[in-house]
Amino acid sequence: MGFWKDAMKRRVSLEILAGGNDLNLTGKQMPAGIRSAVLIESDQRGEVVVQIPFLSKDIWLIDGIEWEESARRSGGKAAGGAIIGTVVAGPLGTIAGAAVGGRRRDNSKAYVYLINPATEEEVALHIRCTEKQYKEISTFM
Repeated sequence: MGFWKDAMKRRVSLEILAGGNDLNLTGKQMPAGIRSAVLIESDQRGEVVVQIPFLSKDIWLIDGIEWEESARRSGGKAAGGAIIGTVVAGPLGTIAGAAVGGRRRDNSKAYVYLINPATEEEVALHIRCTEKQYKEISTFM
């Protein structure tokens, strides 16, 4: 029963931009630093399991999350899409090609604050974070 219970827990993959080395409680050296981890829902509210590939799986207290929404459009891709759309489908293709080529690209980031329950030290992780990930992490608190 324990395996299935663990398999059903929600997981959020993190792309860590900064602060990942503070998660390394094992003391093992990582040549490039910690750039990815997985937050796993715990049985206790406010607790998460942080799984670091090839290193450890530790329990942390989640203290908060701050989300910085950011998106950008590529003018070059919009122009390229407009040209291809014009060639393929005429004037209406210009509009469709520009819309498809210039879609928004999500560049949002967040700070996730974790507390080490043993030392009570706080760690701030700067991560790449979509709105969906932000909402999922928020439910862990």
